[in-house]
Amino acid sequence: MRFLPGEPALLMGKTLVIADTHLGTERDYRVAGYKFPSQTKELARKVLELVARIHAEKLLIVGDVKHKVPGTSFQEEREVPDFFSRVSKQLPVEIVPGNHDGMLAKLLPDIKIHPTSGVLIDDVYLCHGHSWPSPEFLNASFLVISHNHPLIELKDRLGFRWLEKVWIRAALEKKAIAEKYTAKLKGRLPELVVMPTFSDLVGGFAMNRTDKKPLGPVLKLAKLSGAKVFLLDGTFLGELKDLNAKARLTFSKRKQENSQD
Repeated sequence: MRFLPGEPALLMGKTLVIADTHLGTERDYRVAGYKFPSQTKELARKVLELVARIHAEKLLIVGDVKHKVPGTSFQEEREVPDFFSRVSKQLPVEIVPGNHDGMLAKLLPDIKIHPTSGVLIDDVYLCHGHSWPSPEFLNASFLVISHNHPLIELKDRLGFRWLEKVWIRAALEKKAIAEKYTAKLKGRLPELVVMPTFSDLVGGFAMNRTDKKPLGPVLKLAKLSGAKVFLLDGTFLGELKDLNAKARLTFSKRKQENSQD
């Protein structure tokens, strides 16, 4: 498994792994008054361009293929099959469904859809993260989830704020995992990896906002204070405990005092 620099994607052997395409999200924007055109064809183009660049032979999407929940919008009924028709002509596609993917099988009868509890590929276990993974994940070296749309909120000393997509790598709480799976754990637990969204039109969870709580059961069992945070280009920002709001404000104030000296 390796991260693709500059991309919200993984490469596992010859398999390209992405998450959270949220096809059809433009409908919600239109209802709210924002006139975003459909980005489905652009997302398909982006996927196929990446496939060609890295010579991938399979595509795996780790949940939230479509956006509307519950149910399916008219836009999704048209565009989800169109997206997969374009992509599956070039390579096989598999899906681990997420919490937005109800009724997805009816739209994609010829696409392989794994159980919601996830799938083990070599030494990597992948699931969306909105529900518990199968105990099989305990045999893996890595547990890869998505679901939280991880971001980091940055702020300069003038108060300007912006958000960046990030990768999160964290250890799991051994005691909590043992209690959940009633197992005597031998050796090391898998390392948790949280994927950023492939779509640029969906929001996210600022991991360094202490007033927000992570989504899904898996992330709540992670040692998040010591989690390592990386930008898409591979830049290591530091551990999450050092990137919280209080630390950022203190750092900005210290910079301002130093400049006055």
